[in-house]
Amino acid sequence: MTGRADGAPSPRRRVNVTFSPPTPNGDLHLGHLAGPVLNSDVCARSQKILGHDVAFATSTDDNQTYVVTTAERLGTLPETLIQQALDSVTRSLDLAGVDVDLFERPDADYTGFVRDFFTRLWEHGAFDLREIELPYDETTGEYKAEAFVTGRCPTCLAHARAGVCEACGLYNLPAALLPVGDTASALPGRTVSVWVLDLERYRSMITNWYRTTDVQLRPDLAKVVSDTLAGRLPYIPLTYPSAWGITVDWDGPDVQPQAINAWPEIYVGHVYWLQQARMDELTPCDELVQFIGIDNGFYNAFVYVTLALLAARHGMSIPLPRTTRTITNQYYMLEGRKFSTSKGDVRWAKDYLETVGRDRARFVLGLTSPELQQAEFSEPIAAATIEARYDAPLRAISGALGKTLTGRSVSTAPSPWWHAAIKASRGRFEDAFRLETFSVRRAAEAVALHLEVLALRCDTIRTDDESDVSGALQFLWTLRTLGWPVTPDLSDHIAQAFSAGSTAGKAPLLADLTTPPAGEFRGLTIPPAPATH
Repeated sequence: MTGRADGAPSPRRRVNVTFSPPTPNGDLHLGHLAGPVLNSDVCARSQKILGHDVAFATSTDDNQTYVVTTAERLGTLPETLIQQALDSVTRSLDLAGVDVDLFERPDADYTGFVRDFFTRLWEHGAFDLREIELPYDETTGEYKAEAFVTGRCPTCLAHARAGVCEACGLYNLPAALLPVGDTASALPGRTVSVWVLDLERYRSMITNWYRTTDVQLRPDLAKVVSDTLAGRLPYIPLTYPSAWGITVDWDGPDVQPQAINAWPEIYVGHVYWLQQARMDELTPCDELVQFIGIDNGFYNAFVYVTLALLAARHGMSIPLPRTTRTITNQYYMLEGRKFSTSKGDVRWAKDYLETVGRDRARFVLGLTSPELQQAEFSEPIAAATIEARYDAPLRAISGALGKTLTGRSVSTAPSPWWHAAIKASRGRFEDAFRLETFSVRRAAEAVALHLEVLALRCDTIRTDDESDVSGALQFLWTLRTLGWPVTPDLSDHIAQAFSAGSTAGKAPLLADLTTPPAGEFRGLTIPPAPATH
């Protein structure tokens, strides 16, 4: 149970958490980690300490055309690239302490689930057959779409690929891009019949959903929604004439099968992997929390909402969550450029994690996470921040408490000062962890302030005053729980300092926060940062 403002316990909820599946065209970079990946992990962990039943799952996004274009650029096979990326991303998630319940790649069962989902909606007449124009390569006999097509966004003039413009977040069809002359967009166009999801056809259903939900969108996604609803809603290709991806033969045996567009597929993937994580297909969750970069905002806000509502309308056994939250982030910049695997503008998460260590990386990336606006990553500034706001306070705390309080325990109620400090810090963390106000930046800042307060006070603790001693030790002990979502290793070190059970993979509960540690304080030992090479 978790507490409510009126003092009554809140019911235990089923919370599903996911993040945009990484495209397997390389490892995770710091833009991924500081954005959806770390945010989703901190959220899942925070809901666990609140006592909720949490499932946290995603997969690689194998069917994106970015896999093909990157494999071509690197001179390798897509399957080879996918397996390399899966291994690398899995390793990086582990290094980062991202405690995902399930991280897989699509398999035959997944493919069947996705094909069946879209085929059933097609059988109910949810999609329309429409002719669109795509660049056509006469030498290979291939139509080009999505990652193969680049140009200038017709809305904001930023460089964009077919689909969604990363700069303004709005949708564009391949033929709508302004050609740049050196890509597939310069190829001659040819009309082809594809199946589309006509969002304008479902305008009333979409607007009613937004009108009746009480979930607040972050400003960037709210703007995508309002700007899109201000005009005629676009139609989204559900299929492309391509052999890459999950194929369907809706046009009959005499017509070449088409592949399902990988962007709408992501929604069905979330459904599938979360069901697999829970091993429960029919029971709805109370909260679905999706973490995405703003470049995925349009699809989440319109395509995924529409697919979910259509599945419910047509009686498909995919229960709607009682509440759906989509939490966006803006772009993380590397020396003024957006992190980009395809463009080579990266600082790989694995390399950084091995350099500074898990908790230090999570701490500084949390502090600088691009939640509401673009944020800049600078390695020298990050190093200075870690030293000033994490390492130095911890050295002070470890040294001072080790000298004065080793062998002491929480034997009485904290003094009024420490009682007020514990209450204030708990309030900061709870505000950061509450789904309505969730913020990994505020959570990391709460860790920093908790350490700062204890570091400033630890040299003046009155060792002859049991309430002062107990207060200081209890204040440190509370960070075992409050800091676990952001700095899980530190939480485990604090548990060890009191001879308590390990918190590795086991969430300490907020409901037990005021219960003092049973053991005596043995001293806090924090491993140094990994040696750099």
